[in-house]
Amino acid sequence: MTGRDYLKIWYRVQISATLLVLLAMLVRNFNLGREYVVSTLYGPVIILAIGVAVELIPGLPDIVHRLNAWLQGLTQPLILVFFWDVITREIITLLQLPSRGVVSLMIIYYVLMFAPFASVIGGQLSLSIERFIFVFSTVQVVFTPLIALPRDLVDNRTLLLALSTGAVGALAYFIMISTSMRAWRLSWPGLKPHFSGDFNWLILLFFVVLFFAMTYLNAGAIAPNHLGSKKELLTAFEAGVAEETLFRFAILGVLFYAWRNIKQRLPLAIITSSILFGLVHLINAAQQELGVTVFQAVAAAGIGLFFAMIYVYTGQLWLVILMHGYFDWTSFIVSGATSMTEAHIGLAPWIAVLCEVAVFVLILVWMLLGQRRVVMERHVARLTGTKQHFDYQIRY
Repeated sequence: MTGRDYLKIWYRVQISATLLVLLAMLVRNFNLGREYVVSTLYGPVIILAIGVAVELIPGLPDIVHRLNAWLQGLTQPLILVFFWDVITREIITLLQLPSRGVVSLMIIYYVLMFAPFASVIGGQLSLSIERFIFVFSTVQVVFTPLIALPRDLVDNRTLLLALSTGAVGALAYFIMISTSMRAWRLSWPGLKPHFSGDFNWLILLFFVVLFFAMTYLNAGAIAPNHLGSKKELLTAFEAGVAEETLFRFAILGVLFYAWRNIKQRLPLAIITSSILFGLVHLINAAQQELGVTVFQAVAAAGIGLFFAMIYVYTGQLWLVILMHGYFDWTSFIVSGATSMTEAHIGLAPWIAVLCEVAVFVLILVWMLLGQRRVVMERHVARLTGTKQHFDYQIRY
């Protein structure tokens, strides 16, 4: 049996258990006359019932499996989070077990919970546009672990911060996307350092020096003199892990594969992922002034371009995760906030950020020439599954 076979067994057990728990809640709330709660449970119960039926009934047409993959892919992550919340709450309240220990153990399960879903449901998505939608839609697991778990049941501040800042969800998302990428026969995330003979260490040194200079300037030329709060540290961790997993690991990998027959897929994918990274920051307009948000989006697009070049040239996701996390962490502890607090962005910051973007564009052009491009193209081939070993087997 391969690793995916074991994940499939886990998936079937998990959705069956989730369905049984939701059915028990449905009956209980129906008997208590809680019509509103009952009405909200109908949808998840029907969706999971369909999922279980499709898994267990043999010989169903491919179109049924296809439609079910879309249905489960768009809804099951939220259902699983709700299930996790309910189970955690019931263990604490009904069994009267210490909440700190229960939540700690359940956090471990939360981190792993989406891997079988990613392998079985995500693995069925063969079109690049489907995969693109999948990696974007499932990022919800980063921010939703507390949708139905009362915060007062988490009596440890560090555990509560780990859940509320998205730090736990970021790890879960990383494992889920890694599993999906393997199911799509694309890539491991490059966590083990491995540099070829034609890799130029001076270029890496150049990127590192440029990164620290950029970080220093971004922090207002003020060196942080303290470690900041746990909230700032965990928020920076969430940003580094979740955003690099989505935009560098997943999006770049999907785009490289989707455009595998296009000669200029390397610059096209890097630029596209960077623009998307900038655009996603526009959602911050809900909590800050629009002009500030646009400025943030442009700056993010430039930084995304920088991180994308480093990732593709080195092939190491861990490196850009560390850089991204450190960059955000220094910003948070200097500003004292985890979001931009400026009411207005003046002309000087705009000139600075546009110059920064221009510099990154020029560096990209330089990186696309000579041996540098050869190294990047080889990593692109590796990141899209070429010459990789997939699956593992357990023999008895």
